Amino acid sequence: MRLSIVSYLDPSATRSVRSIQKELSDLTGSLASLTTWEPHVTIGDGVEVEPENLDKFLETIRNISSDTNSFQLELRDIGTMDDWVGGEGETFTPYVIYLDVKINDNLMNIVSKLNGATNKEKKWYLMPRPFRPHCTLAFRDLTEEGYEKGIKYLNKLDLSISTLIDHIALVEMLPEHDRELIRFDLAK
Repeated sequence: MRLSIVSYLDPSATRSVRSIQKELSDLTGSLASLTTWEPHVTIGDGVEVEPENLDKFLETIRNISSDTNSFQLELRDIGTMDDWVGGEGETFTPYVIYLDVKINDNLMNIVSKLNGATNKEKKWYLMPRPFRPHCTLAFRDLTEEGYEKGIKYLNKLDLSISTLIDHIALVEMLPEHDRELIRFDLAK
C-alpha cells in the first residue's frame, strides 16, 4: 500500500489556497491541483507498507501524533520548480508552482520524528532534500507556458497565509485517485 504523509491546511487557509489555485487554473489551464489533492503540506516521505505491517505502522504514527503538539505554519512567497521528478510511477510535467512554507522548530520536529519512523520503509516518493516544505498551487499538468504565466501573475501578489497544523494524515495512493486512509490528531 502506497501512503503519502501530509497535513491538510485548516479551513481558512484551504479557502485562501483554493482561491489562488482556481485563479491559476483559469490562467494556465492546469487542473491537477484542484482535482487530485486538498491543499496540504507533505511532512514525510511517501512509503510502501505491506498489509501485514499496516497495524504496526499506524500505531507508530499514532504515537508520534499523540506526542506532538499542534502548531502554526506561515505560507508566503512563491516557489517554483522546472525539474520536478515526482514519485515512482507518476505521470507529470516538470513544472511546479507552490507557496513556500516557513520552516520552524515544530515543523522540523514532526518531520524528524516521521523520518525516523519511516527510515526502514520502502519509499515510493522522497521529499525534496534539503527539505523544502511547500503547498502546491499548480503541478502535474502545468505546461511551460502556463508555468511562465502563473509566475508572472503570482509575483504581483503579496501572499501570506497562516495555518494550524493539528494532524498527520495518511493518504492512500490509488490508480485513479487518492483517498485519506486515516488522520491522527496532534496533541493540543
